[in-house]
Amino acid sequence: MMTRISLLALMVSLSVAAQEPPQDDWDVDWQEESTTLPVQGFAELALGSRLTSSQWNPRVSLADARLRLEKSSQWQHVSVTAKADGWYDGVQQQWRGQFRELSAGFSLGQHLDVKAGRQILTWGTGDYLFLNDLFPKDWQSFFAGRHDEYLKAPSDAVKVSGYFDLANVDLVWTPKFDPDNYINGDYFSFFNPWAGGIIALGFDALTPRSDEWALRLFKNLDGREMAFYAYDGYSKSPESLSPEGIPTFSRLRVVGASIRQTLGAGLFNAELAYHDSRQDKDGSNPTVPNSQWRLLLGYEQELITRLTGGFQFYLEHTLDHSALLAHSPFPQWEKEQNRVVLTNRLTWRNAADDLTLSLFSFYSPTDQDGYLRPSLNHRLDDNWSWAAGLNLFFADKQHTFFGQFKDNNNAWLRVRYGF
Repeated sequence: MMTRISLLALMVSLSVAAQEPPQDDWDVDWQEESTTLPVQGFAELALGSRLTSSQWNPRVSLADARLRLEKSSQWQHVSVTAKADGWYDGVQQQWRGQFRELSAGFSLGQHLDVKAGRQILTWGTGDYLFLNDLFPKDWQSFFAGRHDEYLKAPSDAVKVSGYFDLANVDLVWTPKFDPDNYINGDYFSFFNPWAGGIIALGFDALTPRSDEWALRLFKNLDGREMAFYAYDGYSKSPESLSPEGIPTFSRLRVVGASIRQTLGAGLFNAELAYHDSRQDKDGSNPTVPNSQWRLLLGYEQELITRLTGGFQFYLEHTLDHSALLAHSPFPQWEKEQNRVVLTNRLTWRNAADDLTLSLFSFYSPTDQDGYLRPSLNHRLDDNWSWAAGLNLFFADKQHTFFGQFKDNNNAWLRVRYGF
């Protein structure tokens, strides 16, 4: 039903966009529209399988048959964009539909732009690591092998952007909290300390109905991209428990900053964020995450012709860690006070730029776990392309972040026809 509604709504919006305007002073783009709708999109088949059998989840980890339709139009001074996906999810055996984008954008004077509606939002400097980017992510898609664009989940928000000599500003208001598409057992098993081990029981967390605010001030100063961030809302994944013992999202405020600039033959970035847990100020409540400082240092450059390398150092410093251990019912499973993650991205492209080989690796020396993402992307022609890869987790212990997924190692294959 959702798929039919989404596609019908998209077709209606496209039909309206293609109508010939009655006034003579409408934008030229409308006058040039033909009676044939130039709708873009793609059709894609994606398949994935676990490398070993699992007692918690089926062997098939991905089975999508997907259709994307998208269209952008101009109505007077308003830009309208629609991107809709309809697909059959073979893992859950359900038809699904989603607007990836359904937004309108316009300017208020010379210095302000407004974009309202469903849209993909992102900022920060991390590569697969998010310190100040508190917009929703889709971790189910990320670990299953869907295209990287699906890591970023859509937000229903209003974004106001201002451009001034002193600094530029982005202000985002989300009227209703948009959580991550979090790991909940439907596709991947995970470690639950309250259950004492790995589980795969699908659950729906209690989601706040309050709004969210996000702010970015940014400026390019002598080749340095500098930014300040602020966020007021909730943790994006349900890492807390309600008084009734139901997973939920705790109050969160974040302030941070970043810088990106050339350094030697490459590009250097640094990012810092303070995650203020509003419901656990002294760290003594084990049902709510403690406050944290988060630090990211990164560097990327071309190593040899057509081979690029990127490296990141990431640190999570948990505050009031001793209070956390003192009050936790399972201190042996709590995270380290200082969790370090090292990442490496290697990307090679051939001379024709139609073949890309990539390896992204996560490794935590403190947790002694990691995650490898090797992939191959091949563009056959202007329409056809295919991609294949692996999601490989390794660890000594099952309670660490990557260790909880080591029974979910999988291989995936995607074939796409674009039009």
